[in-house]
Amino acid sequence: MREPPAHLSSELLCSCLHDRYGLAVAELSFLPLGSDSSAWVYRVRTADAVEYFLKVRAGAVNEAGLHVPRYLCDQGITGVVAPLPTSTGTLWTNVAGAALILYPFIVGRAGMERGLSDQQWVAFGTILAQIHATTLTPSLLQTVRRESYAPEGADVVRRLDAHISARTFDDPAARAFASCWQSRREDIRTLLGRAEGFGRRLARKGLACVVCHTDIHTNNVLLDADQQVWIVDWDETILAPRERDLMFVIGGGLRRELVAPHQEESFFQGYGTTTVDALAIAYYRYARAVSDIGYVGEQVIFRPDLGPDSKRTAVERFLLLFQPGSNVSQALGSDE
Repeated sequence: MREPPAHLSSELLCSCLHDRYGLAVAELSFLPLGSDSSAWVYRVRTADAVEYFLKVRAGAVNEAGLHVPRYLCDQGITGVVAPLPTSTGTLWTNVAGAALILYPFIVGRAGMERGLSDQQWVAFGTILAQIHATTLTPSLLQTVRRESYAPEGADVVRRLDAHISARTFDDPAARAFASCWQSRREDIRTLLGRAEGFGRRLARKGLACVVCHTDIHTNNVLLDADQQVWIVDWDETILAPRERDLMFVIGGGLRRELVAPHQEESFFQGYGTTTVDALAIAYYRYARAVSDIGYVGEQVIFRPDLGPDSKRTAVERFLLLFQPGSNVSQALGSDE
């Protein structure tokens, strides 16, 4: 069970929403959702019964993850959930070392939980095609990161490997994680080596880059009461080859059972005919596997601020990464 941040009381958040957004908050409800240990979310209901979704993020904000969806929405692309401006026009505000970002509240369920109909897969493909076809303004382009073709988390994975090799652990979660890591070390090193090798090869190809969501699996696709498709969680928006997003649909997505062949076909009915680069798909599968391994490992070994429940959950997530049909097995089966 996720818990709200100890240093941010409900009273402080309500006061900030009043001062920065002009909202008279009647109810603020913490939602124990998401796997990001540096972010917390709330449901906000105002005195006039309007509901909002509040994200509170520790640390720096990726400005592109706010400005790009706002721009896409303003360009008339339906289905993009964009942040709402403060009373001074900014897309976030800071309080007590955290960023507050306010969104419309979409009443619905995630596509991964509910399942998308064939028509919704078509709509999903149509929306993503519009996003990929969007040309950003020069000022926006200055805020958006470009694909580096260096797998995120590679340095963390190397650090974890060295750290686990050099010591024993008293903490039960760390001890269990270290044992699992040692049993999977050969696969982890293979994943890391191939990810970096494929990245270098892909960089030399010079593929065209488009606006990419980067985490567009169906858990970030909401379906509202009217069956409208909405894309949420734009935190890591970058410019990259389109395969960065298409990887979540092609060949089952992150796990083989997530996207059936007929669903992939429906998606491309909406997206349109496109040439998919096999090397790019392979690279992004390996890069995602490396990133996931580094992320959960960091939580267990290098995050003393996290409690035992969070660390146990991270160990469980690590084990799931290596199950048959998982993103790790998808990566290992996607050599170009």
